[in-house]
Amino acid sequence: MKVLITAKRFPPEAPATAVLGQELAEGLTRQGCQVTVAAGYPQHPYGRLFPGYQPKLVSVSRENGLRLIRGWHFIHPSPATPVRALAMASQCCSYFLSSLMAERPDVVISFDGYPLLGPLASALIARLSGAKLVSVIYDLYPDIAVELGHLTNPALILLAKRLEKLTYQLSHRVVVLSEGFRRTLIHDKGVAPEKIAVIPVWLDCKEIVPRPRDNPWRREMGIGPEKFVVLYAGTIGLVSGATVVLEAARQLTSQPDILVLLVGDGYGKEQVMTRARELGLDNLQFLPFQPRERLSELQATADVSLVSLGPGRGRTSVPSKVLGYMAAARPVVASVDLDCDTAELIRQAQCGRVTPAGDGQALAQAVLDYYQHPDERHADGHCGHKFFLANFEKEAILQQYASLIGQLASYDHLHAE
Repeated sequence: MKVLITAKRFPPEAPATAVLGQELAEGLTRQGCQVTVAAGYPQHPYGRLFPGYQPKLVSVSRENGLRLIRGWHFIHPSPATPVRALAMASQCCSYFLSSLMAERPDVVISFDGYPLLGPLASALIARLSGAKLVSVIYDLYPDIAVELGHLTNPALILLAKRLEKLTYQLSHRVVVLSEGFRRTLIHDKGVAPEKIAVIPVWLDCKEIVPRPRDNPWRREMGIGPEKFVVLYAGTIGLVSGATVVLEAARQLTSQPDILVLLVGDGYGKEQVMTRARELGLDNLQFLPFQPRERLSELQATADVSLVSLGPGRGRTSVPSKVLGYMAAARPVVASVDLDCDTAELIRQAQCGRVTPAGDGQALAQAVLDYYQHPDERHADGHCGHKFFLANFEKEAILQQYASLIGQLASYDHLHAE
């Protein structure tokens, strides 16, 4: 089985989706598939080409049994919408360059494509190759762009919705992260139920493991053992609602032992840092993405971990950072819609507390409750770790992808007969 995976990000880029794409490719390779990855040149999150890379028209390499093809695309640090749109469009075009260098695929997986354009580019490659298309949907577009106010023109909204519908029509399978996503696609988007597969994100249980809170990484960062660390780790992006963390930090300034630590990057980070300076918050510390080999120590540094989504955005996004928190056996405090999938996951796992999206005071109070009740903190962290091992371990989830691809192959074989 020949598989082509299209992805806008791929290691050495650090976001969770980049790592997941690499692990999916390597996992399918171990299952006997011939895997090619079509990806852009590493430049996230600052829009600058990583050191050591030359932007050739096409570059081909082999990594851990898979073939990695990077095609040229426009790279620029400006966050302006027209510039980002040009970068997105050019990278989608680069998928075609990459696909020309790959063997004709049996299955194309649009894993981490740019909104709308990425899946459509993958669909065209699949159509030209006579391949099956699997579209992995991590966020619902154009819903997010409309809710954020980044897409307001009625004609463009209508066009985007038609492109979204076309993506679902051209896909042989649509993979979503949760049952809530599945219900949304069926009832709001009109996608046929038999097309949809629910496969959650995953994490290698050996990559992040429970460790002591007082560890070498904490000491290297100058964080003393007396500090109660509230950790927000991951991409600070358009849907993260991370500004609620600032309000929570403001509410917690009367507790000098509490440090709010934001580790990650993204287009929303500069806005959050600027607002923190305006508020004069000295109980906040910002750090960039950390090397993968230090993730266990980073997560262990936390006493409590945070996840946030802006109001109304829990329906269109499920943050993968929650799994890292659970793997580290740290309790989770979530600022999300109370009826969203993230809230349901935390309640089901009994691993934390859910507060209303955008309510910084409620978020701060939940942190204080854990600060004052260490027994509850440890118990909830333990519950989260147990639930993670039972439901999100990497090899079990990757097997679901392998089974899905096998089903598509079996369908073709039966109809050929």
